[in-house]
Amino acid sequence: MKSAGYVVLFTIAGCSQGVCRSVGSALGTAPSPAGSAVPTGVATATATAEPTGVEAQAADSGEQRALDEQIAPLRKGGRHLIAEPPDDAEEEAYVAWVAAAGLAAQNRQPPPAAPPGFALRVVPGRDLWVLSEDGSRRRGAAAVVLRAGAAAPLIVEAPHTFFDRGTLPVALAVFEAQRARALVVNTSHRYGGGPKPSNAAGDDEGAEGAGGEGGAGADDGAAKGEATGSGARAIGGGRAGAEGATGAGGNHGAGGGVQGAGGGARGDIRAARERLVASLAFADVAHAERSFFLSAHRALLQSCPGMPAVQLHGFQDSSAPDAAAIASAVGHDADLERLLAPLRSVVSDGKVLAYPAEINKLGGATNVQARWSRQMGAPFYHLELSRALRDKLMEDEDFRRRFAAAFAGLIAGKGQGNPTRPGLTP
Repeated sequence: MKSAGYVVLFTIAGCSQGVCRSVGSALGTAPSPAGSAVPTGVATATATAEPTGVEAQAADSGEQRALDEQIAPLRKGGRHLIAEPPDDAEEEAYVAWVAAAGLAAQNRQPPPAAPPGFALRVVPGRDLWVLSEDGSRRRGAAAVVLRAGAAAPLIVEAPHTFFDRGTLPVALAVFEAQRARALVVNTSHRYGGGPKPSNAAGDDEGAEGAGGEGGAGADDGAAKGEATGSGARAIGGGRAGAEGATGAGGNHGAGGGVQGAGGGARGDIRAARERLVASLAFADVAHAERSFFLSAHRALLQSCPGMPAVQLHGFQDSSAPDAAAIASAVGHDADLERLLAPLRSVVSDGKVLAYPAEINKLGGATNVQARWSRQMGAPFYHLELSRALRDKLMEDEDFRRRFAAAFAGLIAGKGQGNPTRPGLTP
C-alpha cells in the first residue's frame, strides 16, 4: 500500500466520445444540460428501466430516483460477484482519475478521461457524474458519484448496501439533502458471493429479481468483527486477513486459481475453502486493506483535503437492544456532537448513542476508511443504524427527509461558503 502522502500529478483534460467509456448499451452521447460543467460529446447516461426492489422504491426525490436508476445496473448481480482489488498500476491510475475528476467537478472543468475498464457518465439534466466500471469486466469496483459545481465538502459512503438493508436509500437521501460533493457505494456483496459465516445473524434483503438485489443477508455486529474494537474479524478482514489471503489465493486472493493440496475431493474442498477466504478478505470494502472503494476514498481526500466523510452501516436490533443508532468519529477536527445532537432531535423514539462513551461496540474500530481519513487529516464519522430504524426510514418519506437533514452539522465551517447555502463551495 502506497503512502498517503504521495502527490498525484495530473492534467485535467476533456474526454471525447470513445475515450470516456460507457456502461452497457443504454449509454450514448447527448448535449450537456444548460449550465453543466460538461461539454457536448461526453458520454451521458440515458434513462434506464424503472427501478425495482425495496431500495429503489424508497428513493423519493427526482435526484434520488435519477441516481438510483444509474447505480442499479452497476449493482445488478453484485450479491454473487467476487470482488477483486486493484494491482499497483491499476490503483495508481484509478486514484489519479478519481482525484482529477474530483478537482474537475469542483472547478466546473471538463471531466478527465477514464482509465481502461472504467467510465465516467453524466446523469442527464443534472450536474452529477457517475464513475464506475465500464462493463467489460465486472470486478466489484465502487460506484462514485460526484456533484459538479457548487457542493458541500462531504463524502457520503455506503459500503454494505447488499448486507445492511436500507443503507442505500438513506445514503442517497443524505447525499441530496446536504448537496454533498461525493457519494461512494459498493457494487459487490461483503461476502464475495460465498455463504455468510455461521455467526452472521439473518437480515433479509428481498429476492434478487429482474432489477433488484437481494437474498438472505445479515448485518449483525458480531459478524462484522467491529463489536469489541479489538481489531479481530471473523473472516478475511483487516491487514492480517488480507495479507494471508494474497498468499492463499494468488492474484490478490480474487479467486486466482488456488490448487488444493492432497488431490481428489479433499483437495477440491480445501481449494474451494481457500478461494472463499481469499475473496472475503477483499469483499468487505470497509475492512479490506486494498479495494477500489478505499482507493476512491483516498482520491477524494486528495482532491479536497480535509473533507469530512460519513459512512452508513446497519446492525441487528438484538446486537444492541438499547440503541437505535451508534455514532463514532475520528480524525482531525472530528466533533461527534455535530452529528449526535441533530440526530437525537430527529430519532425521538430511540437512543442515539456515542461510541465509546455510551456503548462499547459497533464503533467502526477496524474501519480502513476511518484510518485513512485520520492519516490524511480529515474527520470521519461512522454511523450504525438498527434494523428497526432502517425499516422506519425506508417506510416514512418525511422521516427520512428529516433524518438526512440532520447531517448538516458535519460541514459546518467547512469550505469558503456560498451566499445562498452555507457550507457550499464553488
